Amino acid sequence: MCPAELGAAVVLLLFAALAAPACSQEMRDQAKVEPLEAAAFFGDGPGARAEPVGTVPRGALLDRALAAGEGPAGEPLTGFPMAVGEADLARGEALFGVYCVPCHGRLGLGDGMAVRRGYPAPPPLTLARVREAPVGDLVDVIAHGRANMPDYEMIAAPDRWRVVAWVRVLQLSQHADAAALSAADLAHLDAAGAGGAP
Repeated sequence: MCPAELGAAVVLLLFAALAAPACSQEMRDQAKVEPLEAAAFFGDGPGARAEPVGTVPRGALLDRALAAGEGPAGEPLTGFPMAVGEADLARGEALFGVYCVPCHGRLGLGDGMAVRRGYPAPPPLTLARVREAPVGDLVDVIAHGRANMPDYEMIAAPDRWRVVAWVRVLQLSQHADAAALSAADLAHLDAAGAGGAP
């Protein structure tokens, strides 16, 4: 770079350095209403405005039953607050595959790939204490996490219930009471166990 170009570059840099504070000074000096300052724009005078009637703080309308599985007194719900159909179970299975399988494994046994790579193993979802836990407690664990499990608040509230419904399906698939099965279901299982067509 020749001395003339170097001089021009220095002048340009000096100009930019002086212009930048001038821009920020203009922003500080612009017209605005300071806190608790009067404002002629509003007819009643104060610039600080009261919240409009009916304003609700963010999260105040949160349905605790749906979002965190809590009843009115903060107790975990024992039943689902919504009907669960086949489409809900399919969505629950898909979400379980995305969020839960890495640690819990496909069958909920606590043997997912993250565990095989050194992450602390979660309790199997088929344990009696997990099977007997109220469904609201399982939703709360998804929403807020517990022990080594992080929270999964990014899962929409209704989808948390769908995941729990799928967990109940996994639990039943491995711990169903034979007395609760119909004769047709028992015959189907016997045929499958004997190597027949499922």
